[in-house]
Amino acid sequence: IANQYSPPNADLTNKATGHQWYCTYEYPDLGVTFDSYMLKEANDPTRQPNQRARTDADGPPLLAVDNRIVIPAGKTVKFLVTADDVIHAFAIPAFWVKQDANPGQIHETWAKVDRPGVYFGQCSELCGARHAYMPIAVEVVPQAQFDAWVASKGGKAPGAPVVQAAAAPSAANDNAPAATVAASATNQPATAN
Repeated sequence: IANQYSPPNADLTNKATGHQWYCTYEYPDLGVTFDSYMLKEANDPTRQPNQRARTDADGPPLLAVDNRIVIPAGKTVKFLVTADDVIHAFAIPAFWVKQDANPGQIHETWAKVDRPGVYFGQCSELCGARHAYMPIAVEVVPQAQFDAWVASKGGKAPGAPVVQAAAAPSAANDNAPAATVAASATNQPATAN
């Protein structure tokens, strides 16, 4: 049990924010952020015409989402958990993880999953009328597939070199030096104190 409270150095960080009634996931070191909503059934009268319906490939009813958390197999992932409105929870039973998500607080948990696959969980706090419609889906993939997913989301892979971009000089002052912007792409592991 002590290891639950003293996580090892993390290879990756994911921040989960609960909302009424969906989740936002952020990979702060990789520059990737997205929302995740439950997929509704094709015959659900509340599904909007432009919303994709759940298929069997997405997962079971009430657990399938439009955007899964993706993590690399065999890596330690630190999850930062919070909420912006009411108390939610980040619970994935297969990982032995259940962490409350409280507004104004950031809680931490972690997981290391060696077996690729899709793992499902749900918000496990009574967070309001649509509490039952806040599933969590985590897809564990090989590192190369994870790197490709990060790139597809417009993020930067861990350990990528620092990128330098030069801005064009303004038309008002053609002799002005171009401004340079450096984006840090470091992925420093977390340390437990």
